[in-house]
Amino acid sequence: MIQRLRFYQIPWSHYCDKVRWALDLKEIPYKLINYDPFGKTKGLERAPKTMPKLMPMLEDPNNKDDNQFQYDSTPILVYLDTQYPRSSVSLFPSSSEQREQMIDTCLRLDSTLGLYVRRIAYVQILKESPHILSLVLREKYSWANNPDDIHSHLIKQVREKTEEILLEIGNHLRTNDYLVGNQFSASDLTFCSLVKLLIRVPCFYDDRRFQIIFDYHERIRRNYDPKYLNIDNDLEKNIDKHRIQIKKNEKNLTTRLKTFIHQINIVQRIFIMIMTMIVKNTYEPKTDDDIPQFKTSSSQDKQEKQAINDP
Repeated sequence: MIQRLRFYQIPWSHYCDKVRWALDLKEIPYKLINYDPFGKTKGLERAPKTMPKLMPMLEDPNNKDDNQFQYDSTPILVYLDTQYPRSSVSLFPSSSEQREQMIDTCLRLDSTLGLYVRRIAYVQILKESPHILSLVLREKYSWANNPDDIHSHLIKQVREKTEEILLEIGNHLRTNDYLVGNQFSASDLTFCSLVKLLIRVPCFYDDRRFQIIFDYHERIRRNYDPKYLNIDNDLEKNIDKHRIQIKKNEKNLTTRLKTFIHQINIVQRIFIMIMTMIVKNTYEPKTDDDIPQFKTSSSQDKQEKQAINDP
């Protein structure tokens, strides 16, 4: 019987989501352990002292060799596919050449798109709700407390590089259903895990050029992620909650403003009615005698008066 693997993760990490997805897809039992970057994480004391504490990390008690700990998302995917070949899904091709090409593709996405997306997403979160992310990052990254510094320091070049990658992959997806080959593989899983954070970045998600990317992400998740309906982490849920609250506040403000304007109109109408009554009661004649009589002389009368007065 297979013992549960111990999966050490950072909950909001898209690299960790990548490993979680692979474990669920291959139906390998595991225990989820959240890594504490500012303290001790129970279980990691068993890891080799020389091994970097880079999340995600995997501890496999079923491996009787000295290599029970694995780290970094793509090497973990390779390990799972090699160590558990009888599981229902294979993530890599059987051909050694194609396998190496796919590994290279995953590693390249990790080191480019994965890093770019993380920075862009953090900037977006800090821009909208800095208290959410600064609590997590401020001890590690000094710039996390100042979104303006991030914009000037990182975002312009990172965004351009991200757009370049997405446009290239988008063109590929116009004539292909999958990133590599004719079936779902580790490359699709890797790309969709890394790009997921951009769903909450309006300048990308609302850009029609990248609609094909997000449609592809939705299709792959729906068809191949066993936890498709519950894949949002706490950070993403807090962002969504914050945005919903902002919309409610804006709606309430608009409603209150409309009510206030309506009240002003009512007061204005009442004021006009009162002033009209005052003016009518004050200046309107009470009887016919109070009406001033104005006599007008015709041109003929004027001529007659002038004739009488002429010498």
